[in-house]
Amino acid sequence: MYREITVDRSILYIEQYHIDQFNNLAKKYSEFNHFVKEGALNIIDAWIIAFNIWLLLLPEKYHIIHSAEKTLYYSSNFVILNALQENVHFNQLKARENRPELLYYIISLQMATGLNQWILDVMKKNHLSYMAERNKHHIYFDSHLGSEKEIQRFLEDQSKFVKAAVKELNSTDTFDKMIKQSIDEAYKVYNEYRSKAKEPSNS
Repeated sequence: MYREITVDRSILYIEQYHIDQFNNLAKKYSEFNHFVKEGALNIIDAWIIAFNIWLLLLPEKYHIIHSAEKTLYYSSNFVILNALQENVHFNQLKARENRPELLYYIISLQMATGLNQWILDVMKKNHLSYMAERNKHHIYFDSHLGSEKEIQRFLEDQSKFVKAAVKELNSTDTFDKMIKQSIDEAYKVYNEYRSKAKEPSNS
């Protein structure tokens, strides 16, 4: 499913070589790819989320920035990305000098699944589950390519979810807990793998 990632489906400014680099990791570490799961978005979109998280975890020197064009369509995603980039656990990871390739790959997968579930939970809590049902039948990150009517409906949904997400972010700590749990689980998987491989851990 990671092969469905394209430049046009990313909500960040990227080049094809970013996708190629991530796809090479997905091939190299395919035994971990089952960590990507459906939630509010389908499995293809879940992989796109994982890719975006992996990009955002790259050191600052890579200058990964938001796509101005995509902010017009995917407002809820940028609310979440901003929350992610302001999260203390996320920033600690991003700032690490010692960055084991596999660890950061696993983190991107675990966090994508955690985020996908968090979005679904927010939808259910705010009676927006119909959005998740709709997402099962099309690629969410292709929504900006729809007809005028489809885009209008999508933007209306975005507005509703933004309100729900902002409320959840401002009134609860569920997002922070999800990030921390995803990171903790990734470290556990990584350390178990390193232990089985009987190689010195870089963590």
